[in-house]
Amino acid sequence: MARLSQGVPSAPLMHVLPTLLSLVLLVLANGLFGQSKKAKDRIREDTLYVTDLSRRPTLRLYGSNKFNSMVVRSNKGFTDLRYRPNGKYIIGVGASYRRLTLNIGVPMPFVNTDNDRFGRTRYLDAQANLHTPTQSSNLFLQVFKGYHITSHAKDLLHWDQTTDFPYREDLLQYNIGLSTLRILNPKRFSYRAAFNQDAWQKRSQGSWLAGGYLTCYVVNADSGLVPTRIANEFTERSDLRKGVFLDLGVLGGYAYTLVVHRHWFATISAAIGGGPTGQFLTSDKIDGAYRSNSAGFGWHAQFRGALGYNSRTHYMGVIFNQENIGYLMGKSNGFAWDVGNVRLIFAMRLQRKAPKVVERGFRWLEKETPVPVAP
Repeated sequence: MARLSQGVPSAPLMHVLPTLLSLVLLVLANGLFGQSKKAKDRIREDTLYVTDLSRRPTLRLYGSNKFNSMVVRSNKGFTDLRYRPNGKYIIGVGASYRRLTLNIGVPMPFVNTDNDRFGRTRYLDAQANLHTPTQSSNLFLQVFKGYHITSHAKDLLHWDQTTDFPYREDLLQYNIGLSTLRILNPKRFSYRAAFNQDAWQKRSQGSWLAGGYLTCYVVNADSGLVPTRIANEFTERSDLRKGVFLDLGVLGGYAYTLVVHRHWFATISAAIGGGPTGQFLTSDKIDGAYRSNSAGFGWHAQFRGALGYNSRTHYMGVIFNQENIGYLMGKSNGFAWDVGNVRLIFAMRLQRKAPKVVERGFRWLEKETPVPVAP
């Protein structure tokens, strides 16, 4: 890792960087997906393998759990330090027609009542999956405050708290990012069939994937992430208190759908990659704070999976989606984080097309929103 300069971004800069990245993501998304309508016009799916059902109105009921975590790597032989927020279980309804998808979810009643165990987490969590015949992308924006430690018990840390797990109300993180993959076999393999419920994969088939990612991750706390009682298990500079990580890179991988008796399916997808990172860090030390701006290397891994039943009229499935991001931090042990969701979906496709006035409205919307979005 090459040291660029001393110092750490000021508080305003720590807020400006994610904002600037948001604008970049919007420009990239427009550039990546603005071409998708022409690409779709050129793609004609092999109907022996894939049936396009996007022109049938689809209704869905779903349950969802979105999650994230952050990890500080320990010295060899010790346990890594892992923080998680108190996640919520969501129930919702949605509808899809042509290239437009809308889902609305609310917290499940009588389920999310565990603040006494994990502590309270305040959050904003927006994740979207965008799928066309030739492109599959993840967009995510998360702001979480209030984390608990899952790797070490309270007794070990000597923390006197009312929660069952060690809890830090001061710990704040937010991230924003984009990862996108090009599907190289769009005529016989469909991401939409498993993950967007507007297509039907009838025969087993796979595809190579190629793409890239761009993310920004910010963490901020009143004191170092590593508790004093286990500080000797980590290098001195691992005790991160504030940090901004900017990274971009390339991805490559493979996806495959196994189909049994035309309707039962299992889809698995994996892509890995890496690239340069910018790291703006503040770590606690006995004689004061250590600040550094550095350039380094980061890695990125994306995993997706789906299992269920699909037909011309119904869909039932479980979907898993996760992004894993890590950084090498010079003389420290390393830092990593992840973001993802698990979703159970029941969907029904209506046999009748929408009324003509609705059809005309959706044709107009297609010109403005050429990509199906499933938040």
